[in-house]
Amino acid sequence: MPKFLRTGAALLTVAVLACLVGFVHARVSGGPAEAARPWMYGLLACFGVMALAAAYMAAVGLYHTVLALFGWDGGPGILRKNPHYVPGSDEPLADGTPLEHER
Repeated sequence: MPKFLRTGAALLTVAVLACLVGFVHARVSGGPAEAARPWMYGLLACFGVMALAAAYMAAVGLYHTVLALFGWDGGPGILRKNPHYVPGSDEPLADGTPLEHER
């Protein structure tokens, strides 16, 4: 999936640049202003795809923030402390396991 996403991002970048160059060229070439309309629609479509990608990334960020707040990601949690969390470990200890304290 990451290779697909990288390829999609590269294609979107090339499409935005092509539409931008085409739009500017159509506006400054001295021809009719209507020649820039297809390039403008292409830019709007690219910006729409970017807005969808940004909304998806924001939703994923919110999801992971909620997981971290309550400790549902295996970490200590910010709002609800996980008493079985051992710093530096990937897995919390089982319930009832005594914790060692360094003094």
